[in-house]
Amino acid sequence: MSTRTHNGKVSNPSSFSLQLRIPPLPRYVRSARGALQAFATYHHVEPRDLENLTFALGEALANAIEHAQTHDDIAVAFRIDDSAVVATVSDQGRGLPEPAPHAAEMPRDLTETGRGFAIMQRCTDFFDIRSTPGEGTVITMGRYRRR
Repeated sequence: MSTRTHNGKVSNPSSFSLQLRIPPLPRYVRSARGALQAFATYHHVEPRDLENLTFALGEALANAIEHAQTHDDIAVAFRIDDSAVVATVSDQGRGLPEPAPHAAEMPRDLTETGRGFAIMQRCTDFFDIRSTPGEGTVITMGRYRRR
C-alpha cells in the first residue's frame, strides 16, 4: 500500500524492522518467539498470521541450533510493512550438504525428525532457503498481511 505525500508524490510503504542475535541454545528460542509476538502485535498483524509465523520461526531456530554445529550467535530479523511480515534466521554454521528442497514433503513414517522445512512451508505464504556449505544457512519466510 502506498501513500501520497502533500506534494502528490507516492511514497514507499511504512516498513519497520527488529534485529536480534541469540546464542545457539534451545532456551533462547522462546525469547525470539516472544520478540516476534510483541513486535507483530504492536504493528497489528492478524493473530492467525502471527501464530503461523511464530510456529515456523521456532522450527527455523530449532534447525539452526541442531544442524549449524557452531557456537556463533544466530541472527534473527523481523520486518513488517503494509503487505507482509517477514522473519529471517541466519546462522554461520556448516550449511546444507545438498540443495535445499523447494517443496519439502512431510515424512510419512512416525519419525520425529525431517519435518522442519515442510512445517515451515505449510505455516508461511513464502519461504526461501539459501545455504552454502561451510558458510551457513539463511531462511527467509513470511506471511502476507490480511485485512
